[in-house]
Amino acid sequence: MSGQIVPGSMNVLPKLVFMLAWAALFAGLTLPTPTPEVANIATLVLMGVGLVLLALVPSARLVLRQPAIVLSAAAGVVLLVALGFTASSPLHIAMIMVLAPLWLAGPHAGLLTRLGARLTPLVIASFALAGAAAGAAIAAYGALVLQLERGGYLVNNPIHLGDLSLMLGFVALVGMLDRRRVRFVFLLGPVLALTAVWFTGSRGPLVAFVPMLVVAATVLAVMTLSRRQAMTAIAGVVLLIAVAGTAMIGLGLGGRLGGLGEAAMALVRGGPTDGAIGERLFMYQTAWNAFWASPWFGYGMVDYTISAAPFAPPGPGYPPSGHLHSDLADFAVIGGVLGLISYGLLLAAPLVGALATRGQNRQAALYLGATASVGYLSMGLTNAMFGILTQTVVYAVILALIAALAQPAPLAQGETA
Repeated sequence: MSGQIVPGSMNVLPKLVFMLAWAALFAGLTLPTPTPEVANIATLVLMGVGLVLLALVPSARLVLRQPAIVLSAAAGVVLLVALGFTASSPLHIAMIMVLAPLWLAGPHAGLLTRLGARLTPLVIASFALAGAAAGAAIAAYGALVLQLERGGYLVNNPIHLGDLSLMLGFVALVGMLDRRRVRFVFLLGPVLALTAVWFTGSRGPLVAFVPMLVVAATVLAVMTLSRRQAMTAIAGVVLLIAVAGTAMIGLGLGGRLGGLGEAAMALVRGGPTDGAIGERLFMYQTAWNAFWASPWFGYGMVDYTISAAPFAPPGPGYPPSGHLHSDLADFAVIGGVLGLISYGLLLAAPLVGALATRGQNRQAALYLGATASVGYLSMGLTNAMFGILTQTVVYAVILALIAALAQPAPLAQGETA
């Protein structure tokens, strides 16, 4: 069936692909907070649609050359090499598929390019703001109405809901690049994200909120304001963070979150910390010891926390969990130096992809690239992000968005679909 791949075509298939591209935005940016399982399934199915599209439409395959896609694929190759050195069965190789959404970012980007000029910062921000709002509403309902100790249990692990809401809230700020007055509504993105984090009682996302806010404010200020205005805005954000942080620590606000100051001081002084922090420190020391016992290739992905357990430091210990509560620790134990290289490539992919973008979408791509790289680095310091399906899917969607924004609209006459 042939025809022009444009929204107004009388050809049913291009129209269907166009509608599925809109569905991809909704599934990847709005659904992860209220319905993570639905978001995962829908996005993976739509990535499959993208694979078919790449096979049938030559121009769509050009998106595979984008650095955001190339670097994420390179990260997979490096990790696969590491797994090859430690694998004792096909399962040890197949386990890399827990990161499969990252390798499907290219097909997803090919699908998103079908939106052409309609893929704007305003559109991306609108879907992401809805996702952040849903996360805030769910967390607040759980804490205030159901009186749960930590909001979010209705749909997800509270930490995961906090992480997802945080990322989507900052993605929503890309709408500030639109020149119309409606852009100011997207300032609600970080506010809604912080609301979700607050009611989930998640300390890791709260800590990550600080560098994400500083980076987002800096990038947007430099892009949209004069030099003097930008410096004033950045200084104002830093001052606001300092005042809010001092108030929370000094006044003991926020219950579980208000204990961050005491925990930080305990770490500095070497005193006792609470159970959650103590458990994480134990796992990080275990990961460090395990890494130096097998620094080049690690231990593979199958039961890697059990493989690392014999290298635990003296103390009460904790039973091995599904991960080491840090992407850095996980990749170091799984793949050694090669694992860390893979992790570095994944974090660099959105930023490098954005830097390679030219044309009118460059600013939007740069903003998304900076916040994604900094966001997943900072959130991943205290909890696993890559390998947790919904977080992995959201990262793949952001990679796809950057690649699609970097790719000229592939509308060509007489293509076969």
